[in-house]
Amino acid sequence: MGMAHVTSGRATFTYQDLINSNSSTLPTSFIPKSLLKRMLIRENELRLSNEYQKRYCDAEQSPSSSWLDITDELQRQVIREFNLEDEMHEALLCLRCATQIYPDLQSIPLYVKYNRARDGDLQIGDIVPNVPVVQLDGQDSQLFDGLKPSSTVLIGGSYS
Repeated sequence: MGMAHVTSGRATFTYQDLINSNSSTLPTSFIPKSLLKRMLIRENELRLSNEYQKRYCDAEQSPSSSWLDITDELQRQVIREFNLEDEMHEALLCLRCATQIYPDLQSIPLYVKYNRARDGDLQIGDIVPNVPVVQLDGQDSQLFDGLKPSSTVLIGGSYS
């Protein structure tokens, strides 16, 4: 959804930070708030439609696509429906960052309204627990198996 989205792991990162870091390429919202609101409502309608629910399900069962691909297609459809295809890149950015641009719209997008992401319990300097891990080959192990504690840096993150 983008670095400015609350699920990106950058809880303090804002749309304004994004604009400030790339001022030559990123717009402030050129889409009026009232139009963005209607676009978010339409995005919700499509996400909940039988067609898109089936597409999300099929994508998750496919080894070559994911729900992110379907969401990208869905958002591009919304932009085309609102006749903004000539500014597709900028319109996608505004749609995806709508709740950063206009915080009072946070009650509209389903992915914000029902967001289950949260900050984890670990803080910088905490001792990491030896948790179960599934290796890339499918084998079960523990996080510390095969690590040299005095020379290991552990970096965690999320794709979605």
